[in-house]
Amino acid sequence: MKKILFAIFCILVCNMSYAAVDNALVDRAEKYLNGITGLTGNFVQTSGTRVDKGTFSMLRPGRVRLDYDKMPVQLIADGKDLYFFDKSLDQITTVPLTSTPAGILIRKNINLKNADIRVVETKSDDKTFSLKMNLRGQEGLGNMTVVFDAKPVKLNSWSVVDATGAKTDVAFNDLKTKTSFGKNYFQIQRHKTVSTNSGDDFYD
Repeated sequence: MKKILFAIFCILVCNMSYAAVDNALVDRAEKYLNGITGLTGNFVQTSGTRVDKGTFSMLRPGRVRLDYDKMPVQLIADGKDLYFFDKSLDQITTVPLTSTPAGILIRKNINLKNADIRVVETKSDDKTFSLKMNLRGQEGLGNMTVVFDAKPVKLNSWSVVDATGAKTDVAFNDLKTKTSFGKNYFQIQRHKTVSTNSGDDFYD
């Protein structure tokens, strides 16, 4: 009897997991994301009680830039790595872009069904739909939920949960198509130094 109950429980759980993913929504998101070349607009980032605003740019494949209005900080992906640049300290923290859930959105070819991306849940209402996903075999690194406007399909926001369980929400507004950026726009521009009598001064 215990074995039978356990088998029934497993079947129910498996069916619930399967039912949680609407492949039609996955197809809509995949088609939209693969149709994007470049975007620019504004964002509002919420992490805990902290709220920050700034400008957002994306150019596929591989490039993203977030500039914060009231912090000397940039978040830049150059196609290979993701950089967190603190201008005030002239410090850079680097992680491989492929190790971050956010890297999913800026791949050359986005395959949400058959590649290393695993969509674990979809949700929808009259105005939006969302996909929760992670990287196969790297579930411990966190997950990402991307929300899209439904009509027409458009990037609305994303939420990233990191390996520690900390959640960061980023909502976008005034997004516009843009494919022409400066040559080094998605590159870290380090502080330069000039020699002075009292030592080296830093400037942007």
